[in-house]
Amino acid sequence: MSEAPASMEPSPSQGPAARLGLLLGPALALVVLALPISGLAWDGQVVLTMLVLMATWWITEAVPLAATALLPIIVIPLIGIDVTIGGRGQLVCATAGPCLDALGETPGVVRAMGLGDLGAYYSNPVVLLYIGGFLLGIAIERWGLSTRIAYGLVARGGARPGLMLAGFILAAAFISMWISNTSTSLILTPLALSVAAGSAVNGREDPKFASALVLAIAYAATIGGLATPIGTPPNGIALTQLRLQGIEVSFGQWMAVGIPVVIILLPVAWLILSRGLKVDAKGAAGAQARVKEELAKLGPLSPPEARTAMIFFLIAGLWMISTLVAEWIGANLLSGRRIDSGHVDTIIATLGALLLFIVPAGTREKRPLLIWDDAKKIPWGILLLFGGGLALAAAADLSGLSPWLATGLKGLTGLHPAIVIFLIGLLVIVITEFASNIATISLMGPVLLSVATSNPDLSAAAFIVPAAMAASMGFAMPVGSASNAIAYGTGKVKQADMIRRGLVLNFSALIVLTIVGMTLAPMILGEAGGG
Repeated sequence: MSEAPASMEPSPSQGPAARLGLLLGPALALVVLALPISGLAWDGQVVLTMLVLMATWWITEAVPLAATALLPIIVIPLIGIDVTIGGRGQLVCATAGPCLDALGETPGVVRAMGLGDLGAYYSNPVVLLYIGGFLLGIAIERWGLSTRIAYGLVARGGARPGLMLAGFILAAAFISMWISNTSTSLILTPLALSVAAGSAVNGREDPKFASALVLAIAYAATIGGLATPIGTPPNGIALTQLRLQGIEVSFGQWMAVGIPVVIILLPVAWLILSRGLKVDAKGAAGAQARVKEELAKLGPLSPPEARTAMIFFLIAGLWMISTLVAEWIGANLLSGRRIDSGHVDTIIATLGALLLFIVPAGTREKRPLLIWDDAKKIPWGILLLFGGGLALAAAADLSGLSPWLATGLKGLTGLHPAIVIFLIGLLVIVITEFASNIATISLMGPVLLSVATSNPDLSAAAFIVPAAMAASMGFAMPVGSASNAIAYGTGKVKQADMIRRGLVLNFSALIVLTIVGMTLAPMILGEAGGG
């Protein structure tokens, strides 16, 4: 769900690429600002300049990612982008040019976009949803519930190496649906190393078995995160980008798209990793015994674990039926007025967070399941990235930059939409193998909205959802994700093996995401109601 450093290595911002990016970003921005750009209003050109600067700093990590996300707060109020209020109560463009022409209506009272408008992006309901999701994940980790789930699933995998590998894949995928991919890898990787050591025969560990186990955790944690809106940050960014198009997506609707992707890709990952995997019978028995030994150490379910599990199942259940909950609220509490199911998801997440601070843990310490010190573990930088990416995409739309880009992308209408979705996914995967997945999908926001505008045959969801999922598909490189870095850092995985297997999984994922973009995404999300 979040990106976090896998070790205490020096920050990338200290490297030569970062030092170059720190100077290159402003230089490229000045060039863009000075260029005569036909058909683009001045405020749109300034937003393009800001996009270039943010892209350079994000990709090179010259400045901390969250700090770069603050640039719209400085720049946008100084531009004076003209906006007005649309029929749905949202901001719409009022700048002469492609944006206003595409609007097709005369704007009402025109005013400049200000800090109050920007603040709404940094506190978007999806940002608040993630705060609740992070707190739920912190509680699950704090009381060891995730460890018990992991050990229980792996223990049921059996003594055969293929089944044991499947157990690790299922455990990593399920846990990463609800907590950070990084945390999932940190929880399960020590167990994988212990199991690999337990399979040793005559003191010799099977290197293929150990490599397969740690890669299974990294890959499955990434894949599992696709299943829910809170599974990984690019999913949340996709939700906000869809809302810019008037498409409200509920937790259950996202899962209706994400779960099939996970169900298809997990067996693919298993096939890639289990090929040629052979473990001596004695070694397999030793590995299984090590898992059961670790599970036995946990003892019976503790009161904090049980109470955390109850809140988890309550909140997860409500999320899955949030559309029905929204309809009930509208009919019974709001006199028939409609409330977006996506907003109800945020209310449910906040309810869960509040319960965690109220329900007693049942320990001798006489404390609730969470105290405020636990909330300090929330990765606040990711939430700033959410806001910055959304503000950037909104500014591009309202200033006329996105419609201008759409005009330049008209050539894509001659291509089959499946080819366009595939090429976008390929571009995103290549970038995310070397750059932050959150920064990648944030930067792609204006482009994706433009592609959606230039392809009227499919809804915005057909392009945005596959691209957001592709942003998490950094399977081939150790720097592709924190989970990959953790696997590589064990010393059990050769980089050549990770690249070879990761590229096969990347290509498989591209095919699956293209099919999803052509079928499930527009069918389930394309007709979601606007707020």
